[in-house]
Amino acid sequence: MSKKPIQPIETILPEVKKPARYLGGEVNAVYKDPRSVRLRVALLFPDLYEIGMSHLGLALLYQILNQDEAIWAERAYAPAIDLEQELRRRGVLFSSLESGTPLNNFDLVGVSLQYELGYTNFLTMLELGGIPWLASNRGPDDPVVIAGGPSCCNPEPVAPFFDAILIGEGEAAILEITHLVRQWRENGGSRRELWQALEDIEGVYVPALFDMIYDAEGRFREIVPHGRRQHIRRRLIPDLNQYAIPAKPLVPQVQIVHDRLNAEIFRGCTRGCRFCQAGIIYRPVRERRPESILNWVEEALSASGFEEVSLLSLSSGDYSCLTPLLTGLMDRLVESRIAVSLPSLRADTLNSDLMQQIKRVRKTGFTIAPEAGSDRLRRAINKNLSEAEIMATVEQAFELGWHLLKMYFMIGFPMEEREDLQAIADLCRRALAAAKKINRRGKMHVSINTFIPKPHTPFQWERQLARPESQERLHLLKDSLRQRDLEIRWNPCDQSWLEGVLSRGDRRLAPVLMQAQRLGCRFDAWTEHARMARWQEAFANCQIEGDFYLRERSEDELLPWGHIHSGVSREYLLSERRRAWEGVQTPDCREAGCLECGVCDWHEVQPRLVDATLATPTPAPQQSYAGNGITRYRLHYTKVDGARWFSHLELMHLIYRSLRRSGLPLHFSQGFHPLPRVSFHGALPVGVESLAETLDIELSQPLPCPEVAARLNQVLPTGLSIIDSKKLAENAAPPQTNSVFYEVKSPEQAFSPEAVFHFTAATEFWAVRRKPKEIKKIDIRPLVASIHLQDASNVSLTVKTREKDNLRIAELVAAIFHLEETQTRQLQILKQASFAGL
Repeated sequence: MSKKPIQPIETILPEVKKPARYLGGEVNAVYKDPRSVRLRVALLFPDLYEIGMSHLGLALLYQILNQDEAIWAERAYAPAIDLEQELRRRGVLFSSLESGTPLNNFDLVGVSLQYELGYTNFLTMLELGGIPWLASNRGPDDPVVIAGGPSCCNPEPVAPFFDAILIGEGEAAILEITHLVRQWRENGGSRRELWQALEDIEGVYVPALFDMIYDAEGRFREIVPHGRRQHIRRRLIPDLNQYAIPAKPLVPQVQIVHDRLNAEIFRGCTRGCRFCQAGIIYRPVRERRPESILNWVEEALSASGFEEVSLLSLSSGDYSCLTPLLTGLMDRLVESRIAVSLPSLRADTLNSDLMQQIKRVRKTGFTIAPEAGSDRLRRAINKNLSEAEIMATVEQAFELGWHLLKMYFMIGFPMEEREDLQAIADLCRRALAAAKKINRRGKMHVSINTFIPKPHTPFQWERQLARPESQERLHLLKDSLRQRDLEIRWNPCDQSWLEGVLSRGDRRLAPVLMQAQRLGCRFDAWTEHARMARWQEAFANCQIEGDFYLRERSEDELLPWGHIHSGVSREYLLSERRRAWEGVQTPDCREAGCLECGVCDWHEVQPRLVDATLATPTPAPQQSYAGNGITRYRLHYTKVDGARWFSHLELMHLIYRSLRRSGLPLHFSQGFHPLPRVSFHGALPVGVESLAETLDIELSQPLPCPEVAARLNQVLPTGLSIIDSKKLAENAAPPQTNSVFYEVKSPEQAFSPEAVFHFTAATEFWAVRRKPKEIKKIDIRPLVASIHLQDASNVSLTVKTREKDNLRIAELVAAIFHLEETQTRQLQILKQASFAGL
């Protein structure tokens, strides 16, 4: 496979914050010769890199597609506001991470729609990439644009933007779709022929083949199909064990939101929470075999270097073999100081054995989601969890050493009363008091969201709280929860309102989305970027009343998503709605038997559970280095090319993970978060290259110095390279640096002999150092030992270092040559050497 090429966007990186998120070049990223493939695919995630790289689904599709030698799948994440502005200012098309190819040059563009508040982001990505928004406006040379993800349960608000929308699980259909698009491209077919062909793939919805008819009040009157299908049934994988997970996961270059190895242990949930869309659209339960999970985790950790494994599912405590699986994992991982987390645990599935296993390396996050404060309301929403079970779990967690507990609640359920809000506050106070009795340092974080009646749930006919109601209830709850060591977080009511409108809307919202994007709406899920006034203007311009979509729907009303079948029958959802109002609980079908929800055909589609009596495979033998003593090594390394954009914190994480991938016998730190013992000497500014960086590492077994360097160089990211390794004495001091030699290049002729003469002749030369909370004048003349001007674009300097009042090299050069801020950002700086003395 080819190496990562130089991309046009790299000339823009000096102008943006966090440039490393746009570099690509991740460990296990795929690079192919574009001339050797027959179909090029761009996978788009409409949020920042840090969010998109945390998502398992996109990574799985990336690996599946790239296993086909005829396909090259690349990625693109939403550009932050500053990069978008630079792309527009320079007229540069938005491009993929891997090859820097503009989006409009791809054959197929797949968009992952995980949440409705990302809709304006994907419109921005299409626009910046040179792709027409509307499918009806795309010609034969434009990419085929297809969406997938949970938001596609109601695809209507975004339907006009897509040639096709996959309803259901992408792994089941992605290769069928790509092979069809490739054949269509090679045959030179029309767009209409493409749509008609895509319709034949199970689970694929082609919006252009359906017309939506409304009455005078804006309600749906009729859905008119013009193709061969009247309804689209969700596509699913009957047995996850038939789909082997590729064991070379993408490893991010920067810290991401969920920075860990994600292992999906099963899919689906039969708990039957009546508000939960995921519990409907991922049925039935399909578990992976524990031995395949264990083997995959070991292989994936070796290929990635992650220090935490997250066992993913909708309710991990329901996995049939959880305790033996967790025990087997910890037996294999504890010596490598790799933690295991279970982010989706119900309080009634936790026990002492599970908690003891989790804490063997590190006490990862602990969360309980009661959703409602009272037992009465939890029965209504079918959250079959009593207060006694919640309190028992809280006490058990703090007795086992946890200091922080997170609890999640929702307000605005259909049958909620004021007493239920007070019950949330009372439950939180009792939980905190119980924690304090066990651990005086105990704290709680309480998260509150407004309930949204999502499509395909028993509550899809219910109304959503209007913004004033939601704000009133939220303020009431916030006032009741003011207490020391109890931190409350909430989703703004405006954002919940907008999410509700977009999740329950129809095609008439597509013009609103286009208006909102043109008005500057971006990253609407981010509170600091949300601009409700612009959304209100967009709704007004399109003469659409957003509150119309939040009303209660009658049971005989045709719903905008009525032609999309999740697999769960309408009759079952209505039955569950009535049971909610009656306060009647529905049991788990794994315990009570089939409840006839409609998903299973008991031939191909049915629950697939692993046998809980199966013995977990014997843990892999671990080589122990205990007692062999500690050997220290000093490594000299270079940081050049794309690696210059890593911040010091990002560099540290890259080194830690590279050490883990290297297989070297690492020595770990103690404490809450064990890490390989590494000492970094000096922090290089972002954007500066260096041939003279130093770090020290500790190994629990001595190895030849060349072997240490070689094994690390095999796994280090591009731009980082060990150039020298030597053993250190146990009491060796950190390296001393009194001066540094730099070479500086400007893309324009910015350096003059007059400036050099003026500086060297001066006895004092004052510059201003600006920090977020400090502005200080510094005499920089003593800092520069020598300066040599090669020409108007190249200068070299030897810079002294002192205990305080230093200046970054770019700021130093800017002060000497009176550069503007834009000129300073474009400087190309290379640190050549460090000296212990002049």
